[in-house]
Amino acid sequence: MSCNEWQEYTLKDVIEFNPKESIKKGTLSKKVAMDKLDTFKRKISGYEETEFTSGTKFRNGDTLLARITPCLENGKTARVDILEDNEVGFGSTEFIVMREKAGKTINDFIYYLSISPEFRNVAIKSMTGSSGRQRVQKDVLENVDILLPSIEEQEKIANILSSLDDKIELNNEMNKTLEEMAQALFKRWFVDFEFPNEEGMPYKSSGGEMVESELGMIPKEWEVGYFSDISEIHDSKRIPLSKMEREKRENIYPYYGAASLMDYVDDYIFDGVYILMGEDGTVIDSEGYPILQYVYGKFWVNNHAHVLRGKNNFSNEYLYLLLKNTKVSHIVTGAVQPKINQKNLNSIRCVIPSDDILEKFNSMIKSKYEYRIKNEDENKVLREIRDTVLTKLMSGEIRVK
Repeated sequence: MSCNEWQEYTLKDVIEFNPKESIKKGTLSKKVAMDKLDTFKRKISGYEETEFTSGTKFRNGDTLLARITPCLENGKTARVDILEDNEVGFGSTEFIVMREKAGKTINDFIYYLSISPEFRNVAIKSMTGSSGRQRVQKDVLENVDILLPSIEEQEKIANILSSLDDKIELNNEMNKTLEEMAQALFKRWFVDFEFPNEEGMPYKSSGGEMVESELGMIPKEWEVGYFSDISEIHDSKRIPLSKMEREKRENIYPYYGAASLMDYVDDYIFDGVYILMGEDGTVIDSEGYPILQYVYGKFWVNNHAHVLRGKNNFSNEYLYLLLKNTKVSHIVTGAVQPKINQKNLNSIRCVIPSDDILEKFNSMIKSKYEYRIKNEDENKVLREIRDTVLTKLMSGEIRVK
């Protein structure tokens, strides 16, 4: 960095790394696991309350930086905001915690410094260890020299960047609400069978006729079929890319793995709305439900995720919500490497609703997912603006007076 009026410091003199905190063993505390840090998102997505045994400790305002590969490269860095005043939480030992030093730095600025390209490059280059288990060397970070603006300018820089992240997080909250609404509607219609009858009343509780089936009682004129009746599997189009191949490609189109966005590449093999379902490795959650991604647009996917679309009258959104409500642990094979193969996936038994009810549901659900896509598209633009402005603000190219 180079900028008039900014002063040069060594990071350990202006940032407290892994500050000392105390939690008595056995105390019920909030724990943040690594999977609760999303890629390139400021907000922690969740936590659990559990007895403290060991782990990295932190307070509100602290920055959590993943120090292990590939979590750091994937952008797992977040700002803690889940605690009460004076509450101490804990999490993965693979976090490096960074905290402000009075009169030198402020926490909000530290977070944005930690996601800046210059800082990330230093952290990534400092990683050592065996392949796949490389970790950031904290002492290397601590001894990096940087040019630092005044506290007043740090506050202004953080305010500008925070305003963009605030809007991104608002859109994420809206999408979370839309998802909850969609889930509630699906369960009411296709689990509780309370879809509107011809008079607009809830079918089952209004005396709608139910008949026996191998999946229990279902509405009259509905059937039981197989997953293959409602879904198309497009796995044959998948082409895996090695990490080296991905690094050679420009960052344009999303590259998805079994459970998450992994990278960006310069080409795509799918275009449209698809459901990605983990095929091997991470395939189910702790309750036995499949790991899913609702994706759209132009993208690439590796060979660790099934690529699914709705078939006939079954929309992609119906398929997504059905899988969200279907436990699949009984079709998982492989003790060492869990796997869901196509044959077992297609063999899942499922209820086939009548066409008229499907059409009504598809019509009602469509707008919710269109709005979700609109919010996600807006967030892409906001992130691009934030990242561009972040680089210029952190280098002093743009000054805030």
